[in-house]
Amino acid sequence: MKDEKEKQPGPEQRFSRRFFLMTSGLAGVGLLKWPCTKAWAEQPVEKGCLPSLGLALGAGGANGLAHIPMLEALDELGIRPKVIAGTSIGAIMGVLYASGLSGADMRRIALDLFDTDQGLLGGWWDRITGTGLLELLRPGIGDGGLLDAGGVMEFIRKKIRGKNFEELAVPMKVVAADFWKSQQVVFESGEIIPALNASMAVPGLFAPVSYQDRLLVDGATVNPVPFDLLLGVCDVTVAVDISGKKTPDRDGRPSYLDTIFSTFEIMQEAIMKEKLKRCSPDMYVRPDIVDVRLMQFNKINKILDQAEPAKSSLKNSLEEFIALRSCKDENKK
Repeated sequence: MKDEKEKQPGPEQRFSRRFFLMTSGLAGVGLLKWPCTKAWAEQPVEKGCLPSLGLALGAGGANGLAHIPMLEALDELGIRPKVIAGTSIGAIMGVLYASGLSGADMRRIALDLFDTDQGLLGGWWDRITGTGLLELLRPGIGDGGLLDAGGVMEFIRKKIRGKNFEELAVPMKVVAADFWKSQQVVFESGEIIPALNASMAVPGLFAPVSYQDRLLVDGATVNPVPFDLLLGVCDVTVAVDISGKKTPDRDGRPSYLDTIFSTFEIMQEAIMKEKLKRCSPDMYVRPDIVDVRLMQFNKINKILDQAEPAKSSLKNSLEEFIALRSCKDENKK
């Protein structure tokens, strides 16, 4: 575990080509100063050698299911990340993948759990969750949140292969936030489940998590898409932002819960806009996910379908990058 202040960037490195899969929709007011390196160094590679890739998976609740097609794209190209960094749902997806599950495995698990059109209890609950979560979430009122994530953590514990970060097949960085110090906290060693529990502790929905003498909340409050933790250590850094978009309700008046959760999402947008002014990943992918609320995992088919164009774009850019690396190496001979 490392505090943000302990994680200082190295010197800026020279780069030959960057790829950006930029989409519209970033909005907000810049509020933070974000030091980070910008670019990857040119390194000699053998012909046909795949690039070392750093993968950052962002926060966004149910929209995080859109990470699955991006992981499938890597599998289809035979690319295995050198290191993964994730926040909130991105941390969960990253750990599952880093433990050895494929993108296809994760799609099957998610469809088994969330693919349903049935409603839950009606009213406020039906607006924030999907049927598949009923078995995983319990009321948590009184502990600082509406829901208790214990069932979710137990489900993940059974799916991942290993208890500690050191047992993962791919190195993983999980981002949370120190509630009292207002600092980023990065977990990359020790137990996985407590780190995930902290990283996904959405304020108002889940209670803060006490762990290692800290009170921790959702990492999206400080770093929604933690690509800055990976810059300068891989040939190419890919950041997946699944924050999505919303269209206004007919009456223009959001519900109580929509107000809370959407305000949290506005904050994330503001952080990302400011962060991208100061540094950028080599590939920035933002699937066009529209009108999915924070906990509407039962919209899985809609989310996966909307993510397909971004998957195709990511594959095309990675294929072009691999071809350029091979061509560059051939010219050196």
